[in-house]
Amino acid sequence: MSLHYTLRDAERWAAFSGDYNPIHFDAAEAKLLGMEDVCVHGMRAMLDVKSRLSRALEKQTLSSGGLLFSCRLRDPVACENPYQLALNHTQSDGLQQVTGKLRHAHTQALSLSSKLSESHSLALTPGTQAITLQGEALSTLYRQFQTIDSQSAPLWSFYDAVLFRQLVNAPETLATVQSLLPGHKATSLKDVFSLARVVQTHHETRFSPLLLANAEEGSAFEPLHYSVLPTLVMGEKGAGLVLVAGIEAWRDNQPLLSVSATLKTGPLAE
Repeated sequence: MSLHYTLRDAERWAAFSGDYNPIHFDAAEAKLLGMEDVCVHGMRAMLDVKSRLSRALEKQTLSSGGLLFSCRLRDPVACENPYQLALNHTQSDGLQQVTGKLRHAHTQALSLSSKLSESHSLALTPGTQAITLQGEALSTLYRQFQTIDSQSAPLWSFYDAVLFRQLVNAPETLATVQSLLPGHKATSLKDVFSLARVVQTHHETRFSPLLLANAEEGSAFEPLHYSVLPTLVMGEKGAGLVLVAGIEAWRDNQPLLSVSATLKTGPLAE
């Protein structure tokens, strides 16, 4: 399966998510990370991978109470370059799984390695403080989401994108950055990107099989409750940090999704 991304893809994802990391728009910044030119967001490329994996898995008979999507972002997905996505269906201990590898069509460099598999039922972290996205707000976000991915996407892919958006823009996430850089007055994610190079290295989403169905245009959305989890910080500022940020969502006390994103920074000044 052939895939191709442009600067317009990056612009649309940034408008939806608020992720204006300069490596997606500034060739000079991209070259500092060893790239020839700007790259599309890993989360944007993942949308296509998620849809293809979901279509392949939904053809199988599923027996578990949960599903797990995991993705390792190995190499930037360059704009204006051809890519190929290859899928493979296997079974592990009787459970279904589909793997996907996104490679540069010419160099065969591996950009994304991903897997969608059956897993245990999702359990939420007890005692977390809830924030609510009302149905009208979700409908508005879905219309914006359709400008990014015009194809019919599985519901979990939409909710995953929404939760990533809420996570990177959450006050809790910014508070973590401010605690690491107390001398800087970062007030937004854009400020953070001006202080240090940040790239995503891993993404993991656990979700209910009910969300494997496709979202439909004009669908009414029920309120979604979510909670941002404490960010795990590893490493040293002088050498760069690894941050693992998480967020989980539910509806009517029914767990729906749990999202974990791993970010790697360049060296941070004291």
